[in-house]
Amino acid sequence: MKGLSETAFASQVEDLLDRFGWKWMHIRPSIMQSGKWASSMNKGGKGWLDYLALRPPNRILVAELKDDYSKRTPEQIEWWTAWEFYPVELYLWRPKDIEEVMKILEGG
Repeated sequence: MKGLSETAFASQVEDLLDRFGWKWMHIRPSIMQSGKWASSMNKGGKGWLDYLALRPPNRILVAELKDDYSKRTPEQIEWWTAWEFYPVELYLWRPKDIEEVMKILEGG
């Protein structure tokens, strides 16, 4: 049985970010005429994690979303490792984590 897609899960997370008052950013991939996936960013941005979110007075959250089967790319792991040096909340979330996601974003 196939689980919830990453896109559908992302919609749930975005709704929760909005509901609980987060200011957030997500770079959406797009399809070029050639059929290849691309995102508008510089070369060094490859693997940028899915969400950067802020909620005053002092919460900074970085999250990577994956479906039930996907793994992080080497570039995503590089970004993950870089973020570990900063005072941010760093999460890897899958659809099965939705209850935890809700608690974290609500503030609990």
